[in-house]
Amino acid sequence: MARIRIKRLESELLKLISNIINYKLRDNNLTMVTVTGVKLTNDLSYLKIFFSHFDETNTEDVLNSLNKSSGFIKNEIAKAKFMRKIPQLIFEYDKLEEEARDLDKIFAKINAEKKENDH
Repeated sequence: MARIRIKRLESELLKLISNIINYKLRDNNLTMVTVTGVKLTNDLSYLKIFFSHFDETNTEDVLNSLNKSSGFIKNEIAKAKFMRKIPQLIFEYDKLEEEARDLDKIFAKINAEKKENDH
């Protein structure tokens, strides 16, 4: 039963944090940042926020900007008033898209080699 509550909180936090980053923060490094997921610990003390962005070359700058903005984001979560305890925020770059592209390249290479061997 508690896990259902955590899933609901994660869903609400995902929407809220996406909204905060996209519309309330005025940092040039945070343009084109997408929150891809959130993971809340069972004791509600830590919230891991997964993000991706358009320009993958400045991931460190984006991560630093997000960490600097964590106080503002926590304040906005507190204003939303759907949690008593505001979790510690941990930002992590989501490498899923990057890994998917790498897999696509590998599959394309395998298919090309397979077609070469068939002829």
